[in-house]
Amino acid sequence: MTSAQPLDPSEDEATVLWKQPTKAADYTDSEAPVVVIPRGGTREVGRSCYQLQTQYGEYLIDCGLKQGAGSGDAVSFPDFRGIGSYDLDAVFLTHAHIDHIGGLPLLEHKNKLSRDAPIVCTRPTGALAHQLLHDSLKIHKENAEKPGREQRFTEEDVRDVLDRFEPVPYGEYTLAEFTDTDGERLTLEFGDAGHLLGSAWITLETVGRRILFSGDLGGRSQHLRDIQTPPSVDTLFLESTYGNRTNHNSFGDACNTLVQEAIDAARLGIPVLIPSFAVGRAQEIMQAFKRRLQQFPDDEIADLEIIYDGMATEATDIYHAFAVGQYVAEPINKHRANAGDTEPFTPECAWRPSTPDERYDIFDGESAPIVIAPSGMLTGGLSPAYLLEMVKNYDEGRIIFTGYQAEETLGRELLEASGDTAELQVNTRPLTNIDDATAYSRIRASGDGDGFTIDVPTDWVRSVSLSGHAAANRLLEFARDADPRHISLVHGSSEAQRKFRPFLTDNTDANLVSATRISYPIPANPDLVTDEETAQAQSGDEDATDRYEIDTHPETLEERVAALEEIVDALAADVAALRNAHEIDGTDQN
Repeated sequence: MTSAQPLDPSEDEATVLWKQPTKAADYTDSEAPVVVIPRGGTREVGRSCYQLQTQYGEYLIDCGLKQGAGSGDAVSFPDFRGIGSYDLDAVFLTHAHIDHIGGLPLLEHKNKLSRDAPIVCTRPTGALAHQLLHDSLKIHKENAEKPGREQRFTEEDVRDVLDRFEPVPYGEYTLAEFTDTDGERLTLEFGDAGHLLGSAWITLETVGRRILFSGDLGGRSQHLRDIQTPPSVDTLFLESTYGNRTNHNSFGDACNTLVQEAIDAARLGIPVLIPSFAVGRAQEIMQAFKRRLQQFPDDEIADLEIIYDGMATEATDIYHAFAVGQYVAEPINKHRANAGDTEPFTPECAWRPSTPDERYDIFDGESAPIVIAPSGMLTGGLSPAYLLEMVKNYDEGRIIFTGYQAEETLGRELLEASGDTAELQVNTRPLTNIDDATAYSRIRASGDGDGFTIDVPTDWVRSVSLSGHAAANRLLEFARDADPRHISLVHGSSEAQRKFRPFLTDNTDANLVSATRISYPIPANPDLVTDEETAQAQSGDEDATDRYEIDTHPETLEERVAALEEIVDALAADVAALRNAHEIDGTDQN
């Protein structure tokens, strides 16, 4: 372990302490040549980030952020403390959702990546990441302008980190740059996770150890392939977003319900707003409309109008470019080949506004379009602006949510509102002029002059779940295929993991099923998993996997200094774990 640097006279000792160490602590040894250190995404949904430490290199699997309204910094990044400058040799990405890639620019800004460190992912993930990281920078800059917040990364950081991307197709790779001087290699395999275009589970194998990171597992999409069967592994890091739900309702039935609800409303002259995640969910919705509308006579849908807007337009272009071959289900490939259709996600009656002026007349009080717009929780993007226009101009409307609504979001407020009306604070620029808010019965200027207070009738609201995450039974199937000795749960709330752990313990051959703790090292050695640890884990002892003891009676001064530094590291890990426990909100954004 590297000793602390001299104090900068301009900084107090506590500030400098949190900057240490400058080199990653080495937790590997002959018994545990591969160790995983969670840097985020433990008992939470968001900021997935896991450090893989071998005796030959340091790597990250994912590097996301957690978006949360109401938190002091608006977002939470991974905890990089303990990773030194230029320590990381590569990053491997499971997919492009921002809770798995949003921390990459900060990683670049903090100089944690070595000069030639690549970021390896599938081709669609690379294309979608380019769009999402630029959009994330825009949001980050806006948040940084608010009191008490700061800009943590820059446009240059985004450009630099995107230059590191090295896309690969699904399959197994022994990459030359990950071969050390003794000939030991790091072998990777990317398998289809069925969650998002290009999403993957990843196995990493070296020195006789094989570890599997599930990423986000889906298997519920009608345009993606099913989850690919993984190989057997020693240790499985398994997502647990819906570990407390045995099964989901039929995805096909949910899509049909959504389309029918929207069409029925539009036929009655009622406008429809579908707040949607721009990447993945918006394309799933439009593909459902396209598939279902083919069953209607032309005269019944002649006046139907579907508008998709915001970042969903750029994401749809990327989907059309990459939704072919191994990345999509066979019916999509056959449709493209047989029909010559290069835009399988765009219904014939769908269009996108190309200028702000084209948005002015969409919700004009007379027409009844179906609008699909980000964001899915009404937290940003164009969906809050469209909601404002709907409330302003219509006596009746439909708002159809298709995914989880996190706490302290407008979507959650609207879903949980009691009574006939939900009073919402909408801080967005209106699409059309509102010179006098008092002229509208449901709109009032906010007291602070920032945005509007609107009254939304609660009978406008519908909810149809199109979650892209697998439930417990499908996660169990994946775990059985991997047949690990140790299952470590990630990407899920404490509640979900508490219910999921005994389910896996009873239905797999794993010696240990545990919930990860942020910054606590996990050895990838099944021989270190004992019956005592199994009993401790089943009783809820989260320290069961921490096998690293500190020598409190060293003989030399140098050993004493090293022991004290290890104690400081252990205390910092405890503080990080406690802070992480207080931040948990169980959000499912994708």
